[in-house]
Amino acid sequence: MSTLSSLISGGGGALPQIALTQSQTFVPPQDGNVCIHVIGAGGGAVGGQGGGSGGGGGYCKKNNLAVTTSGSFTVVVGVGGLGSTNDGNSSAGGNSTVAGTGLSATLTANGGSGASTSTNGTGGSASNGDVNNTGGVGGFYGGGAVGIYGTGDSGLTLAKGAGTTDSLGDPSLCGFGHIAGGHGGKYTEKGDESGVNGQDGGFLSGGGGIETRTRSSIEHSYGGNGGIGGGGGISYRAGGLTSAFGGHGGDGLVLIQYLPS
Repeated sequence: MSTLSSLISGGGGALPQIALTQSQTFVPPQDGNVCIHVIGAGGGAVGGQGGGSGGGGGYCKKNNLAVTTSGSFTVVVGVGGLGSTNDGNSSAGGNSTVAGTGLSATLTANGGSGASTSTNGTGGSASNGDVNNTGGVGGFYGGGAVGIYGTGDSGLTLAKGAGTTDSLGDPSLCGFGHIAGGHGGKYTEKGDESGVNGQDGGFLSGGGGIETRTRSSIEHSYGGNGGIGGGGGISYRAGGLTSAFGGHGGDGLVLIQYLPS
């Protein structure tokens, strides 16, 4: 599953920008006005000869909230759904929520659903923010993305040819109440050559799916994992392969950005 590590840097200038990747009680480090971005976790994908990719997490945004160091927030960060092996059902991504001082209702970004042996994962919904967007639906060859400006991109469906997973926007540019969006996962087809892994999703993007054909020398293939909030990509086994592993969904995120006064 995805971790944020150094994806969020100093795009916000001198104003604090705080990425919360684990559930916790959060106390604001200084008084001011903040924007809160809440991202649900992505759903897992299926590995095998059926099924599809995971749905992207929902996106909830509180545009402007006054905070003080005497206030506090209960933060829950969803964990990405696990991909499955050999046509088993994958799991859904966890919900991310923020509740606390000054909020009249809990900011909620639900996780994307996992794919099954017959159905792609659906995107997670969101509620109680100033912006509430549903994550993208998984496609047969790629995971759904988080939607910042509307419903998230869906994973591409039957998009043949060499492909990679796109990442829309540089996360280091996030700041001052803005965040870059993501793309749905794309698909790569492999024959007997080595390197049978789908590409992992970029920031807020779905994992890339992979289709493997005749497998005389390689026994396993792996769908790409979703980026933050992105659905996992399918690993489709067309024949001769011992095991196919669906990509995991990306973990959720709560991003708190201090705003200029």
